Amino acid sequence: MRAPLPPQRPFDLDLAGTPKLPAIIVPPAPKETAREAVQEAVQEASRESSDAPASAEAPTAPAPPGEPDDDEGPEWPKLTPGQKAGAEPDFDPNEKAERPGISTDPGTSTACLPDQLKQILNKIADRYGAVKVTSTWRPPWRARRGSYHKGCQAMDFRVPGTRPRAVLEWARSLPEVGGHHVYWNGLIHIDTGPRRPW
Repeated sequence: MRAPLPPQRPFDLDLAGTPKLPAIIVPPAPKETAREAVQEAVQEASRESSDAPASAEAPTAPAPPGEPDDDEGPEWPKLTPGQKAGAEPDFDPNEKAERPGISTDPGTSTACLPDQLKQILNKIADRYGAVKVTSTWRPPWRARRGSYHKGCQAMDFRVPGTRPRAVLEWARSLPEVGGHHVYWNGLIHIDTGPRRPW
């Protein structure tokens, strides 16, 4: 016995939809780059200024400004635009907690955290009323080299409506706090590593 055929497609799928967008035209690349143009100009100048035959090797000109070196990648911002070094990290003083106690962002779990970090979270929640955990475990492809997040030995969090530096100053007084840092966006990092700021 043969399976029945699927139902016909709805008739409106055969109609023309939104008007088609024009094709994207990419301009052709220039025939020579700025670096090649500078090298050619240096070669011509050296030929005109000396009576001796030009050497086979042209001196290398520095890279034009604005072109990054091959080994440089994009930098993560250390501050928000307009924020001065040493300024208070970004936070909303009017932010209200969703609920008292410890809450997490979607996709974040505190189940993998060691007891040491869970105790720190409970102490912060007892003192400030609410803690929002934003990151615990991260896969190796998303974590930096040497990150304690790879082993779920670190957490990033914020305390709604409270200055991040005030929370970190209080948390530093706890003997079980290892690495600690406040990011420019107001998130606080605490891990189980050796006691150190960065």
